[in-house]
Amino acid sequence: MNSSNNKMKVLIITNLFPNSKEPTRGIYNKQQFVELAKLCEIKVVAPLPLHYREKVPERENIDGIDTYHPRYFMIPKLGRSLYGLFFYLSLIKKVKKIYENFKFDLIFATWAYPDGFGSFLIAKVLNKPIVIKVHGSDINLYTEYFLRRKMIAYALRNCNKVIAVSKALKDRIVKIGVPEDKIVVIPNGVDTDLFKPLERDRCRERLGLPQDKKIVLFVGNLVPVKGVDVLVEAFARLPADMLLVLVGDGPLKKRLQAKAKEFGIENNVIFVGRTRHEAIPYYMNACDIFCLPSLNEGCPNVILESIACGKPVVASNVGGVREIICSDDMGILIEPGNATFLAKALIRGVSKKWNFRLIREGALKYSWTDNTLK
Repeated sequence: MNSSNNKMKVLIITNLFPNSKEPTRGIYNKQQFVELAKLCEIKVVAPLPLHYREKVPERENIDGIDTYHPRYFMIPKLGRSLYGLFFYLSLIKKVKKIYENFKFDLIFATWAYPDGFGSFLIAKVLNKPIVIKVHGSDINLYTEYFLRRKMIAYALRNCNKVIAVSKALKDRIVKIGVPEDKIVVIPNGVDTDLFKPLERDRCRERLGLPQDKKIVLFVGNLVPVKGVDVLVEAFARLPADMLLVLVGDGPLKKRLQAKAKEFGIENNVIFVGRTRHEAIPYYMNACDIFCLPSLNEGCPNVILESIACGKPVVASNVGGVREIICSDDMGILIEPGNATFLAKALIRGVSKKWNFRLIREGALKYSWTDNTLK
């Protein structure tokens, strides 16, 4: 390996990265950057909006990575087509200051908008190459809006390289006018040492979950795009011996709680809230089926984590999901947004005899080390 003096210096810019108040934010990015730090010298600029409520230091060390948290101007839910410009104007001075002592060779931005677009403008001013990584909703949702689509397409066409986390996402990018040969598909990775099969009953005992229930697990943000409302509705059609465990938080939580009560299934739905990333493998191993009923996706890490634990998946057939669950031996794929189809798939899922070792093998090709080398 080259000495540190000969390593490439990379400045990473992304809002999807942990901080001392949100240690699980963008955890997949952190896992990738930790591996990248073995090959390159890196620093991370993880900006926070001015209205961010928590007190986070301007600079901190996250798992050995020097991380900056400059604030950027934005008005929540207003003028979204200006967010990219505000992102650039808020960060350019800070990035120039960092460059005085850290002569980075390359900018690596993740999340197409505003991060990718704003970082592209920064790279142009500093005359530095830039690679932009796109994740899913930043393309699937944001390109539905005319001005944002134009800015995203402009940045992706003119940057040096685009990384897409799935073939399906690459196809979406090509459709907005980005040359196919500029895009590289690199799926996300999974920590197979952390996410591995554990004894189900012991995991349930550790988490205080009942031994006599069929448990369906969801892990993620409680937001509309994740389809959790459809999952709760589907659960109202399932037998009383089934339990839904929701790990995560978000703006839909109160509505989902009210919906569970309305359907009379409040005793069959557990809202865990956010938890440490290190605790997720216990929830994965405690369940019978993992469910991700999203309306769209990129390359969802939670599915990789589920199959790494040997757990079958019931998920919407969207985005890169079908590239991971590529066999009926690993899970069941359904069309999104249909509670009836989802309920039937969950019943099939908990009734079927699965080869857990075969499911686990499907995850072993998704290592963060291989991901970073690509």
